[in-house]
Amino acid sequence: MKRPGMVGLLALLAVLGCKKGEDGAAAPSQRSAAKDDTVRSAAKGKAVVGGQGQLLAAGRAADLRLSPDGQFATYLLNGQKPRLDGIPPQMLVGSLSVVPVAGGKPRELGDGVTNVPGSLLFSSDSRHLLYVTGYNPASQSGELHVLALADAAAEPAKLGTAVSYFLPSPDGAHVAFVDGGVLKLGPLPAGPFQDVAAEVSTVQFTPDGKTLLFKRRLSAAGGLAAVTVGSNEPPRKLADQVGDYQVSSDGKRVAYEVRSEAVRGMYDLYLAEVPALKGQRIAVGTRVFGFSPDGQWLARTENGKPELLGDLYVGPASGGPGRKVGEQVEEMAFAPDSKAVGFLEKYDQPSRAGAMSVATLPDGAPKRVGDRVPNFVWGSDSRYVAFLSRFVRPVFSVDLMLYALGQEKAEKVQPGVFGYGFTPNNSAVVFRTNCIRNGRACDFKAVELQERQAEPKTWLQGIFSYKFSNDGARMLTTYARMDSDTYDVAIYDVKSGARKTLDQGVQVPAYFAGKDDARAVYIIGQGQNPGVYSAIASPQ
Repeated sequence: MKRPGMVGLLALLAVLGCKKGEDGAAAPSQRSAAKDDTVRSAAKGKAVVGGQGQLLAAGRAADLRLSPDGQFATYLLNGQKPRLDGIPPQMLVGSLSVVPVAGGKPRELGDGVTNVPGSLLFSSDSRHLLYVTGYNPASQSGELHVLALADAAAEPAKLGTAVSYFLPSPDGAHVAFVDGGVLKLGPLPAGPFQDVAAEVSTVQFTPDGKTLLFKRRLSAAGGLAAVTVGSNEPPRKLADQVGDYQVSSDGKRVAYEVRSEAVRGMYDLYLAEVPALKGQRIAVGTRVFGFSPDGQWLARTENGKPELLGDLYVGPASGGPGRKVGEQVEEMAFAPDSKAVGFLEKYDQPSRAGAMSVATLPDGAPKRVGDRVPNFVWGSDSRYVAFLSRFVRPVFSVDLMLYALGQEKAEKVQPGVFGYGFTPNNSAVVFRTNCIRNGRACDFKAVELQERQAEPKTWLQGIFSYKFSNDGARMLTTYARMDSDTYDVAIYDVKSGARKTLDQGVQVPAYFAGKDDARAVYIIGQGQNPGVYSAIASPQ
């Protein structure tokens, strides 16, 4: 799916929910303190839990973000909600700063920066930070700047004055941005930038960064077009009245929806090769579609109507007929190795749930493994798929199920689950259960997949959220406090079970940062010393 920019994303800030992966549910704070967690407060002469953090930047901070390499943190100071009716209550506008997570002098970058998604982006190589200052909530635009992060003496450069959308290329070499409705494209950090087209809303690069696709506003017929990066060729239009569009992982193809002439209120699916971009219609009445991770397959629903979901077909990404694998499908996802597809069929819109089914590719028969399923997730090694299932007898319960590809049926892992996922190394399926305080305090349990034990193991109790290090060896966990709307943050060693509280009164989320996730970075927003903090992410 397209990467979100600022346009049309204010509503995202109003959505606060649980994810199926690493972020999650809840917990008390003081009761988790252990004697070996405590440190001595020199100022007041009394024992406190945590206090492991080093102050990186002082001030009342918000909207903490990290560069992809984990070496730099950005944050907003003195953020306030704009005085404008109709904006989400979570929206803030403040002063943007950046600081190295290893320590160093913070740099003030500009005022009027918002926490709206897409208003601040790092290049994938972490060399550049792009951000909008002087944000105008009414027009959803501001001045676009770029900063070379590695050069401490570099000054931010201004790229545009009324920018409503911007996106660096996957290789970090170019940037595309919409300035006053005009799409501009050029190399980072300073251009030169060419005018590509007017009345543009959003853009997307192909994975190789060689082609830029852009969608025009409804006032310009909602057209989809493309231009070759670095060339002076005019854009090539694929179609008007385009809905969603997606590029295959190998960058060879683009699939896009065009408003259907055959079925009123629906879209037909077209496919085009890159760079020729000569589209052909491959399905009618499409609502859901996507390429497999390896770019070999294209799944889509067909023959849908506004009042009836379409059936799921999977065919070659190059086009041609697909094989029907499911009926009335609302959600689907390929396994990471592209050798299977999972989907929710017979989907009931009012209850937002369907039958969980899996089909191996290219020609395996679909297998129904669960009912009343609202969501599912694949393990990254593609051997397992986990999902929630709503049971109504003998009592209503939302239970975690686990299906191993090739097995006869799914197994029940745990009743009453709130949030779930797999460890980064796929050694276990993890979840929160036994939640209290409206889901703010949960037991954190795991089922190890290599040595299937009879009962899940309890790793922690009373947690609010969790985040694994990249190697899966440690977790950052938070605990919701009873005395304020803040959290305690702790580090947990998966192998040894050792745990240590790093700090109290932090804002969520907390992040791993630095080389090999050696540090934890977080914000403390209350008390005498508010600011951005960094602590060594080890329980030792």
